[in-house]
Amino acid sequence: MTDLDQLLATARAMPVDARLADMDAAVIAGLGRRREQMTARRSLMLAGLLAVGIGWVGSILPTAPAQAAPLPLGMSDYAPSRLLGQ
Repeated sequence: MTDLDQLLATARAMPVDARLADMDAAVIAGLGRRREQMTARRSLMLAGLLAVGIGWVGSILPTAPAQAAPLPLGMSDYAPSRLLGQ
């Protein structure tokens, strides 16, 4: 145990690295970036789930039966297909 105590005392007596003084600001900035990334990811996931849910509900609940239009737009009564009775 005395060897460990001597090693700790030696480490305590050593000068502190100057880079450690700026470490707090770097850690706080990193946490802020991480929080922004998580918020953006959460928003994107929510938008995706909302789009899938709306699409799923829209495909299940039919509003009206599908019907073909009686006369395509822009088709004249004198068109060849109309004259031939098709």
